Amino acid sequence: MKTLWKPAALACAAVLAAQGAMAEMMAPTADELAAWSQAYAAIGGMEPKWAVQGADAFKASSDAGVPVVYLDVRTKTEWEKGIVEGAVKATLTDLATADGMAMLPDNKTAIIAVYCKSGHRSALAVPLLHRLGYVNAISMKGGYEGWVEAGFPVEGAAQ
Repeated sequence: MKTLWKPAALACAAVLAAQGAMAEMMAPTADELAAWSQAYAAIGGMEPKWAVQGADAFKASSDAGVPVVYLDVRTKTEWEKGIVEGAVKATLTDLATADGMAMLPDNKTAIIAVYCKSGHRSALAVPLLHRLGYVNAISMKGGYEGWVEAGFPVEGAAQ
């Protein structure tokens, strides 16, 4: 995932530059670009802990008997639409609280498939979990939507 940040920042700058006069008002300053570069360098040290894996890989692992903890960081309203079968539910906001952390496995090396609706919130949750010592927390690419589209088992309304 490390390699995605710099191209994304450069792509944003290129889009802004292509917008002409509007770009002058919105284009990042030299200081902002330097700050982005510094942030990019800082997160570069986090790899290989940062990871993204498709729903199919998690499902195949589960089917092969590998224990996978599914962690749903969506909102309570989203949970009403269904969850991955057997998932632990903790909103992204609640994850950093004592109640949220109490829902996490005791085993810090457990494989944790973190998902949200499409992948954004899970990508935010993974670094937090790594800071808490969960070295195998992995964002599920495509999130819940990808899981459902693949036809994998769910509990609740989406069945």
